[in-house]
Amino acid sequence: MAKIATQIAIVVILRIVIHTPSSYTWAVELDEKWYPDQVEFADEFSSVFDDGQRMIDDVSAECDAICSRGGVHHSSPYSVSVHPTHPQKRGWEVLPDGLLWHSYLADPHEPRISMVITQNNNADFFWDATLGGRVGLLRYGTSGALDPKGWQWDLEGAVMTRLDLQHAEDVESMDYRFGTLITKSEGPWAMKFGYFHISSHVGDEFLVRNPTFTRINYVTESMILGASYKPVDAIRLYGEMANAFRASDGARRYQFQTGAEFTPAPNRPGKLMPFAAAHFNFRQAVDYDVSTSVQVGMGYLGPKSGRRLRFGLHYSDGPTSQYEFFTRRESIAGLGIWFDY
Repeated sequence: MAKIATQIAIVVILRIVIHTPSSYTWAVELDEKWYPDQVEFADEFSSVFDDGQRMIDDVSAECDAICSRGGVHHSSPYSVSVHPTHPQKRGWEVLPDGLLWHSYLADPHEPRISMVITQNNNADFFWDATLGGRVGLLRYGTSGALDPKGWQWDLEGAVMTRLDLQHAEDVESMDYRFGTLITKSEGPWAMKFGYFHISSHVGDEFLVRNPTFTRINYVTESMILGASYKPVDAIRLYGEMANAFRASDGARRYQFQTGAEFTPAPNRPGKLMPFAAAHFNFRQAVDYDVSTSVQVGMGYLGPKSGRRLRFGLHYSDGPTSQYEFFTRRESIAGLGIWFDY
């Protein structure tokens, strides 16, 4: 290694000299008349540069071989490989940066901050707003927010609200979600296991306008198990199952979800990149009638935080995502902005 280090140092010096106009070139430009001893010196000096160039080629090849054996890859600092080639130091961390498991992009019932203006198949306009998030409490694994590995304990919560834009932005309904998760990430695989609570409510203004409406107490207390896989860095495939040990007023025991996401990494900071996501929700409460959500648009990935800001189109079809009206079937389309943790 000492020999290689010495050769590399020589290479650096020779590169500086070789790629700078040489002294004998300057001499020719200043005075084309040379004496015989100067010509002989220039020939010898040129020979030294030729030998130096050959040394550069030899050492460069040797360095490439060493890097290849060590698993070093030259890639964009803003692209993350799901197949790491060398282990990273692991340890305990309280309130770690980043997450090992991220919310599904196209699922309207996931913790995040978002606003989507939609129109349904009855030409009614709504404002679907989500206020929430997910944070890590404790991690054993690698540090940092970009592609961390190991185990993590998370806390999540959100309220998903629907406002009626045709009636002074009255609150029509809202679903509350709270939960805690144990998450794991290694290579292209990730998993989660935990508990979450869902309770649905109707807005006061909606009840005033619809005095005959009978409110239901749609509540689930569920254990959840999910897994995801990345065949390549830009594609995520996932699936999960929820088993409710408590369910009331129309809610039933089982829920299954699956989907796919396409999120290519930017090759330079500040660059917007396209995204696409599809999500499928099957609930026993609606006899497993699938609720489909699709989103496409452009997004920005924080180069240090790993958080994502997205703008785009949203379309969904099937049983509504507002569980107070879980028997309602709807098709909606609109424009949205999403901030993902």
